[in-house]
Amino acid sequence: MDVSQILITPDFSKINFSVFVSKPILYLLLALFFIVYAILASILFFHWRAYGMRSKSILIAETLFLFVSLILFVTAGVTLTYF
Repeated sequence: MDVSQILITPDFSKINFSVFVSKPILYLLLALFFIVYAILASILFFHWRAYGMRSKSILIAETLFLFVSLILFVTAGVTLTYF
């Protein structure tokens, strides 16, 4: 038995992805992801503040979390703009 017969890969060349992957749909997915992310981040911040007792390490973690999140969302938005 040949290895190429065992490993069956789907032929994606025949699928029209332009129907599934368009700018409005990607913006909608990014917006939905941002909403869910904001809810989870607010829960995380609440727990950090409630149980972290406002220590300096919690402040550093919050700042780092916000900056990295901002960079990732800006990168995603810019990427979608030039898609």
